[in-house]
Amino acid sequence: MLSVGDEDTHDGSSARAETFLFSNGVTEGGIELSEEILLALHTLEERANRDVNNQGPSASESTSTTSIRERFPRTLHSWRVPPSARGQHIAQVAEDVWRPLVSYFKEHGYIFWRREVGCLLSPDVDDEFLAESSLGFGYVTRYRGAGPVVGAMPNLFDFENLNPLCRAARTKSGLDVVIRVLQIGDSGREHVDILRKFATGPNALFNDNHNIPVVEFLKYEDIVFGVFPKVGFRMSEAYGGWAKNSVGDVLDMMQCLEALEFLHDHRIAHRDAFKGNFLVQWHPESLLADHIPRSRLRVYLIDFAVAILFPLPTAPQECRVSGYPMGESFSEDVEQYCRPVPPEVTSGEPYDPFKLDVWQLGTSLEDFKSTIPEIDRILDGMRLPDATARLSSLYAITYLSRAAAELTPKALMIEPELDKSRFEDGADGLHGPQSGP
Repeated sequence: MLSVGDEDTHDGSSARAETFLFSNGVTEGGIELSEEILLALHTLEERANRDVNNQGPSASESTSTTSIRERFPRTLHSWRVPPSARGQHIAQVAEDVWRPLVSYFKEHGYIFWRREVGCLLSPDVDDEFLAESSLGFGYVTRYRGAGPVVGAMPNLFDFENLNPLCRAARTKSGLDVVIRVLQIGDSGREHVDILRKFATGPNALFNDNHNIPVVEFLKYEDIVFGVFPKVGFRMSEAYGGWAKNSVGDVLDMMQCLEALEFLHDHRIAHRDAFKGNFLVQWHPESLLADHIPRSRLRVYLIDFAVAILFPLPTAPQECRVSGYPMGESFSEDVEQYCRPVPPEVTSGEPYDPFKLDVWQLGTSLEDFKSTIPEIDRILDGMRLPDATARLSSLYAITYLSRAAAELTPKALMIEPELDKSRFEDGADGLHGPQSGP
């Protein structure tokens, strides 16, 4: 995995020497430097410091960048929903927004994927299999292989860009990532703070932390970008479509409850915890393989745009919010909020945002039936309209793990039932529904 500073091209010793010369105004022979040399050294020093701190263009380059910055949206909402020209596809509008940043990201080692058709992006190389590795974040089964079928290897190199805040890219070493606009000015600051605390550093190393890790943060003037590994597939593809997953496979993906419990234990409410915001490394497809999986996938949680972090040691019962779970990249008009909500959201009273997370996940799984009464009762308990009776993430994962442990793996090798009238995709766009990443 890349780390901050991997793209630096300045040699540390020469940068220090340049800084020494500039600060002292002399050469090794004690001769005073000319104004031109001092200016050149000053520029080099600024660039060295900027690269180390990922601060984007320096003040001395503001003349050349101001006109470029003016071409970008001024708010997160206008970047997510850019004003489109008459008859122009939203994907083309998003393409126009990101185009001025091609050189900037190329300097930092990222090559944007090219647009194929509509919102579909693919690596800008002749051979899409030139990726050196998935960094362990994306795989396919040998039953799908490398052939031209859905769920096969080519899907690892597709990205359906449904959210203009995101852009798929490839590093110069052949690793695929997704770049997302996180903050513009002060807007989105909490989003970045949560990721800095829980998607990087020591907290990111806990096994029950399923937040998608941050490769690095980059800053261009007042815009903060996050670079994330491209993950295999969405959990929303787990059933009802091409993936031939068993009930046991889907239950294995209920690590998403563990993901929520980790957040809640650290007083973070995600507030957009629908299944479309959970990613999986691969789909086991036990029903296609006709045997119980021999390895276990990992689930990742994405998109903290509307998440809230309560200061520790705030007691859980004191963590309350009111109103719709809307963020700074969304319209302020609640009429445009298109997600389902539990009764407490529209009650006008403060409510428990952690129970909202559980309800969102449970509701997005309402179309899934395991046909095992013990399992389905727990899933029903996650979406009870009464928040006080609704299961918490801790109780839900505890009961579900206990119920699954009492069954043999063979008993879970069955096909789930699907209620298509309740099918919910929940796609936000950070990782396209069929492209995975």
